[in-house]
Amino acid sequence: MPKTMKAAVLHGIDDLRYEDVPVPELGDHDVLVKIKACGICGSDLPRVLKTGTYHFPTIPGHEFGGEVVELGKDVNPEYLHKNVAVIPLIPCHHCKPCEVGDYAQCEHYDFLGSRNDGGFAEYVKVPDTNLVFVPDGLDPEAAAFLEPISVALHVVSNNNVTFGEDVAVYGLGAIGMFVAQWAKAFGARVFAIDLDESKVEIAKSLGMKDAICSSKEDAVAIIKEKTNGEGVDAVFEAAGSGFVFNQAFEILKNKGRLGCVGRPVGDLTVTNKSFEAMLRKQITVKGTWSFEFKSFPHNAWDIALAALRDGTIQVAPIVSHRIPLRDTYKGIRIMADKTEPFFKILVEPELD
Repeated sequence: MPKTMKAAVLHGIDDLRYEDVPVPELGDHDVLVKIKACGICGSDLPRVLKTGTYHFPTIPGHEFGGEVVELGKDVNPEYLHKNVAVIPLIPCHHCKPCEVGDYAQCEHYDFLGSRNDGGFAEYVKVPDTNLVFVPDGLDPEAAAFLEPISVALHVVSNNNVTFGEDVAVYGLGAIGMFVAQWAKAFGARVFAIDLDESKVEIAKSLGMKDAICSSKEDAVAIIKEKTNGEGVDAVFEAAGSGFVFNQAFEILKNKGRLGCVGRPVGDLTVTNKSFEAMLRKQITVKGTWSFEFKSFPHNAWDIALAALRDGTIQVAPIVSHRIPLRDTYKGIRIMADKTEPFFKILVEPELD
């Protein structure tokens, strides 16, 4: 193995440098993963440009997969050269949430890409318990999507979507698009809504025949018409928009559910009309954070992997850019400044 590697290292707010750093040293239960692809998540933008990580320097990036190329001394030797996705959350396994497998609420967790070094690099150190093995025949690049796919699965299951329901998904970024695909897989009719016509067209190509471009059409009127005036059973707010948050109460039926997953960039104001609707309709507002990965009664990452493998969840249509590691900051600026059309941007070190 080489002694050094290339990485995009955050030295301070808006100070991301492409440079040589030491290849991580492994503990007894760690593996070294050679990165195939790492997605730039919307949460990486404020992390790099505005708020910083938990310490400097840090290598960001938490949506990644690759090949296991080196093992700690106590790791199963069969793991070597396996293609893997990586669960970036490392729970403490000692707090009360961890005792019941509620790892997203761990009180002392570590996280690759924000609290520890992540995937904007040639190699990353990962505990062997955080590996998800990718079967032969599945494009290793797709492993980079398992984290957002698992997040979206948690969103849909956490809000109890069931067969025959009407669901609206606002915001067709990667998470919103996966939420829409999962809701459809759960048997719901999905109104997939975005201001960007190109994203709406992708949603239609993925089977969302009721996709709506809200910059050209009246989403509320269309939904009311197609639901005979009743509205929808659930709304997923994946845009991080105060306007959308308030509009959701217009289209939710009595005892409907509002699932919040988008993170607003500014303060969000709830109008008196929306608050009144929440009371009168007895609407449930529920937040969702991160993903599940306990083993019992099911492992959400295994379900996500199976859905990816059998085509229930599709990722290829949403990849707009594949960029070399040296251009990581450029990719972040494309997303932040919207200087060109984009959907999902993947950082692939092998392109350097």
